[in-house]
Amino acid sequence: MAELILRAEPRTILGKKVKQLRRVGRVPAVVYGPVLTETVSVSVDAREFDRFYLRAGHSTLFTLKWEGGEQPVVIRDVQMHPVRQTPLHVDFFAPNLRVVLTASVPITFSNEPDVTDTILTHNMTELQVSALPADIPQHVDADLSGLVAAGDSFRAGDIVLPRGVEMITPEDDVVAILSGLAAVEEVEETAAEEAAAESEDGETADADAGSDSSGEGGDS
Repeated sequence: MAELILRAEPRTILGKKVKQLRRVGRVPAVVYGPVLTETVSVSVDAREFDRFYLRAGHSTLFTLKWEGGEQPVVIRDVQMHPVRQTPLHVDFFAPNLRVVLTASVPITFSNEPDVTDTILTHNMTELQVSALPADIPQHVDADLSGLVAAGDSFRAGDIVLPRGVEMITPEDDVVAILSGLAAVEEVEETAAEEAAAESEDGETADADAGSDSSGEGGDS
């Protein structure tokens, strides 16, 4: 497997002035971790980072290279624009490669069932695991071929992890479940009735409060 590499540039622009970088298509970032004596300020190309992040995600160890340095890192945090959903800032974490790291790994689903009068629900999209940084998988697979009837479920413990990777998520947590259509409709109907009841209770409370307020105003 080819080494994953993302290129960066040293950054001297700090604080509010980083808007200048974003205007020219670059994302400000920092590199930090127990193996570094100080935080390194860098920037990455916005389009290149988007493509890389889509492929690598949070858990994948890769090499970040910039003029004067390089470091094995993982993407620890990405601050996104609330409207445009474009990256505003990136934290690259440089772990000690000999120390076990905890990470959230995306779950990919395969062999999803197509059973009449049932609905498949994904309850989880990530699995928390621990391993040496280089051993943390990019994703884990949930093979749902065993779900053949309403009521069947796939649990975290059913996921086969690579050697050296330990599961942190409780094994009994339901990752996916196949529910009967009638049961789902009943749950949705009950939820709608409860929401309507809460709305009516709220309107009654508001009306009572308005009546009390009018009475107090007349007395004064």
